[in-house]
Amino acid sequence: MTRWLVVLAASFLVAAHSLAADWVIVPGERVGPVDAGTTEARLVELFGAANVKRVSFEVEPGEAVPATSLFPDDSMRRAIVLWRDPQTRISPETVLIRGERTVWRTDKGITLGTPLATLRRLNGKPLTLTGFGSDLGGTLLDCNGGSLTEFGEDGPRGIVGRTLVVRVEPDPAQRDTSAYQQSIGASELSSDSDAMRTLNPRAYELMIEIRPR
Repeated sequence: MTRWLVVLAASFLVAAHSLAADWVIVPGERVGPVDAGTTEARLVELFGAANVKRVSFEVEPGEAVPATSLFPDDSMRRAIVLWRDPQTRISPETVLIRGERTVWRTDKGITLGTPLATLRRLNGKPLTLTGFGSDLGGTLLDCNGGSLTEFGEDGPRGIVGRTLVVRVEPDPAQRDTSAYQQSIGASELSSDSDAMRTLNPRAYELMIEIRPR
């Protein structure tokens, strides 16, 4: 009986490790093992107390909310969890992943560093994005009827159906080019424009919505 209990405990540990090692994002549903039913306490169980830290996250200038950082000291695995109830830290609302590279990637292969040209190919149609030069610059706005429906579509009441926000930016060395200068402040740009083909900006931020159950 004792040996059976040891084997059972080991199987639970293996299962927990498997969950924690899941880096697949399904927009609207989950970010790895983080889904609508996850709590901060559950994050500690999955990733370990050393890899879960309470932080204050600035959602806009001058306004910060309680959040939880996963792997705060590991740029490849770092993610910020924003909660529907920030005080109790129950039920994730949004997960933010930002940087140059990461182990996290969507079920369609989108990750930090993915070029706009690749996003356009995955979509099958031109994408619409905002111009550069602001905090919201390079935001993918509309899949225009393509396959990346998680980006949402621009409707009469704004962007609808969005579960994934991707922001892209060109290499800093391109900021003095005419292509970049033409793209600053423009309200909307097409991924098929000459400037975007020249710059081919890459994803530097993913924001994943987790819809409530």
